[in-house]
Amino acid sequence: MGRMIGTYVVLLWLAACGGGGGSGGSGAGVDPRLARLDIYEAQKLRVLGDPGAGVMGMAVTEAMDVPTGGVVGYTGAATIRVQSATPVILYGDATVSVDFDTTSATGQMDNFFGTTVGGAVANYGGVITLSGTETAQDLTLDYAGALTAGGDSLAFDGTLQGMFLGPTAEALTASDLQATVISGGTASDATIVVVTEAVTPP
Repeated sequence: MGRMIGTYVVLLWLAACGGGGGSGGSGAGVDPRLARLDIYEAQKLRVLGDPGAGVMGMAVTEAMDVPTGGVVGYTGAATIRVQSATPVILYGDATVSVDFDTTSATGQMDNFFGTTVGGAVANYGGVITLSGTETAQDLTLDYAGALTAGGDSLAFDGTLQGMFLGPTAEALTASDLQATVISGGTASDATIVVVTEAVTPP
């Protein structure tokens, strides 16, 4: 429920900022970030499902069915929620490249937008890099980087635990549900969730 509320808060802000602007025109009054949220939510539904609505997500890939060779690129979304007096909720792009030959993985999270500490909605600059190792269903991704918007700066440093989903690892999801974010010298609890799908099936 908390995740849904967070999504609705950002949707309401973007709708307000984009203007309900009426008919006519070229649609320039519609905030393009609304379309990105729709894409992210549709992908999350495909991959993780929604048990409350009776929608099943992808099953966990059996360890024996995880690829043992080749390079697979995954793309999708990252969601970050920082607990504070005014919760910060961010959405961005995520890419992960898994080299099953060397059992290594690299990627990044970037192009974020969402709420600020002050309660506004803004685009965030900066990149959070990913690097780690893969052994069947044992996938770890270390992350580090900083995101900034106006006077706000959020620093990240931790590890995502991931897994493959689908019959032959068609999707990859990873999370850190006990993350720590540094902002203005103060540490805050946070959650980071990444949901991606293979650009080309493994």
